[in-house]
Amino acid sequence: MNSDLQKAVDQVVKDFAVDKELLIKATDEFVYSMTQGLKTEVPAKEYLPMIPTYVTGIPNGKEKGLFLAADLGGTNFRVCSVHLKGDHTFDLKQSKSEVPKDYMQGVEATADTLFGFLAAKVKEFLDEHHKDSVDAADEKLKLGFTFSFPVNQTDLNKGTLIRWTKGFDLPDCVDKDVVDLLQKHLDLLETNVHCAALANDTVGTLLSRAYSNDPEKSNAHTVIGAIFGTGTNGAYYETLENIPKLKGMVINTEWGSFDNTLKISPNTKYDKVVDKETANVGYHLFEKRISGMFLGELLRVILMDLFERSLVFEQLYKQRGGSLPHRLTEPWLISGEVLSYLEIDDSTDLKMSQLVLENHLRLPTTKEERLAIQAITRAVSNRAAYLSAIPLAAIVKKVKDQYKDCTKDFEVGCDGSVVEFYPGFQAKILEAVALIDPLEGSDKKIHIRIAKDGSGVGAALCASVAK
Repeated sequence: MNSDLQKAVDQVVKDFAVDKELLIKATDEFVYSMTQGLKTEVPAKEYLPMIPTYVTGIPNGKEKGLFLAADLGGTNFRVCSVHLKGDHTFDLKQSKSEVPKDYMQGVEATADTLFGFLAAKVKEFLDEHHKDSVDAADEKLKLGFTFSFPVNQTDLNKGTLIRWTKGFDLPDCVDKDVVDLLQKHLDLLETNVHCAALANDTVGTLLSRAYSNDPEKSNAHTVIGAIFGTGTNGAYYETLENIPKLKGMVINTEWGSFDNTLKISPNTKYDKVVDKETANVGYHLFEKRISGMFLGELLRVILMDLFERSLVFEQLYKQRGGSLPHRLTEPWLISGEVLSYLEIDDSTDLKMSQLVLENHLRLPTTKEERLAIQAITRAVSNRAAYLSAIPLAAIVKKVKDQYKDCTKDFEVGCDGSVVEFYPGFQAKILEAVALIDPLEGSDKKIHIRIAKDGSGVGAALCASVAK
């Protein structure tokens, strides 16, 4: 790279660096924010929401039965049927549909259009896989609804939407009970289904991994359910004495909202630009530094800044007669998948990156530009992984006394494309956890284990305990 570009890239890498001091300080602040959130009945921006889920126990793997799960986790909607076999195993059938963008925001985006679409997909799934058994059933088939957005949950199957995230913006849904909205449209379609439980995807991931985990074989207790995908969040079991506002149960931390006041979190000029592009400006700021939805946008914003400073893409701009490819100039068109390819490219002259950038972004590049893009990609992803360690370390630090008389390790059940597929992400999280050392003085270890289909199976497990 020429000296000016190298200097600019070095500054980006420096701005995105996360050191041990910040990790430890942020972990302590996270524990404090959790503690305050457990005391505060009305959520405050300064603290984690710590939302009660009304799930009062963790599965032991012996649960049995057939249950439905519906999962709205982001841009896709899944419907599953889960046959729990009572031996830590289950049979799963599922379908996945992309939610039309017009149903997520805009003039057509209303409660009826969105939830009507969701109910129709449930009916289609039942007609294909379980029509005879459902129609013949004396009782309605119980469904667990995984709804991965902030809700004020007041019972196992009651919860009002607090705000939308992840690109959704349907004002007439806010402050409405999302279970009622789904049940209304299930009833309109005359489905033999009862929406019996509301589960955040992290709660589902916790329950699913706990069901699959046999501590006698893994030598570990499942203590956290975590999502690192389109968004990020986590759940864990909290004891009675630590929840002044309620009885002991699984708590949905909504950790995407950690440090919304930016007391500790890094806040580069690029983070500020990305935040301003979102529908929930000033909220979920921790998530906007970690989750897959934002990693590509951070890269894009940084590259556009370098272009505006005449450090990259000048030749291309002239060749195109004064323009750049729209996938570089328009927000939200660079996916985390693109970054994962750029991250691991060790080909000569980064030829693989050249093909990826041309195929996915229609962006021709020079070798010098590809070197800059890879360095920035790694800085963005490394910061995301290191910051992801903070909530895991904080929760382990907070709950470790619950297991002080047990020698088994701790495991984090995880779901989400970033933690499952992004190269090196898990290893970097554990690297940062080791720097924080939440189990200082103990021989216990912390493991990350993927909970396949966690949100769907977990929602079914929620439904299995519903009355």
